[in-house]
Amino acid sequence: MSILTNLLDKARKSLVNRENDLRVDNLIIGKTTYTIKDSETVFTDMNFCLVLLEDAYGFSYFQDEIDYSLGNFVNKNALEVVGKKIPTYLRVAIMDALFCLINKEAFNDKLIFEGNLRQKAKDRARVLLAQVPDKAKVLLLGAATEIIEEAKYKNCDLKVLDLEKQKIGLRLHSTNIESGEKTDLEIEIKEADYIVATGMIFVSGTADRIFELSRKYHKHLILFMETGSNFGPQLLEYGASIVLSEFFPYYDFYGETKYFVSQKESE
Repeated sequence: MSILTNLLDKARKSLVNRENDLRVDNLIIGKTTYTIKDSETVFTDMNFCLVLLEDAYGFSYFQDEIDYSLGNFVNKNALEVVGKKIPTYLRVAIMDALFCLINKEAFNDKLIFEGNLRQKAKDRARVLLAQVPDKAKVLLLGAATEIIEEAKYKNCDLKVLDLEKQKIGLRLHSTNIESGEKTDLEIEIKEADYIVATGMIFVSGTADRIFELSRKYHKHLILFMETGSNFGPQLLEYGASIVLSEFFPYYDFYGETKYFVSQKESE
């Protein structure tokens, strides 16, 4: 059974008496064009889905085509919608909204990143890799410039994989970005000490495999999550070592950015 399926079972049990909280009030779907630090390329691969309940939200980035007919699910019960045949990105965003309700009290003690977007991204990378020792072998799944920069600062033996074709072959801080589609993931995870991955692994359909291989080879799995951030704490149960949940609006928006770190007690 997949992680998302298990999480859905948990959500159904936790929210059984909260039907009035589950109406989908709004679906915001669109495209983002963006750049990354130290690159002049304008990337167009990323779309987004924001699901608003009356007292919660859920978010996912995705690379599929946008399906604007999903507006038909507005005013529907989120638990009913997530049980239908829907795009993975919508499923992840709705699951994120459900766990926004479930984890609301746990998230009362959010931490804060301040400064401009680059400073906040730098601070996120520093917090994310705080438990990674110098010179460790790190596999980064999802190219994020400041995380690459922080790993190189710690003299890590770093390998970066990404699924976006525009990013393949880019060189950032003396590190080449390689294709995740053309790489044997099991070999890469087996050879690394730490695996650092974005929440988009739940949209790309690679999450179950990454968790499975990380457990198989006893690797430290560290997640930085905008996509699916609200169910981040639950991922410790499936083998994640550290999860940094970042809450909307994210670091690249103006103002303070809130985040929450979940970590295994033994880590």
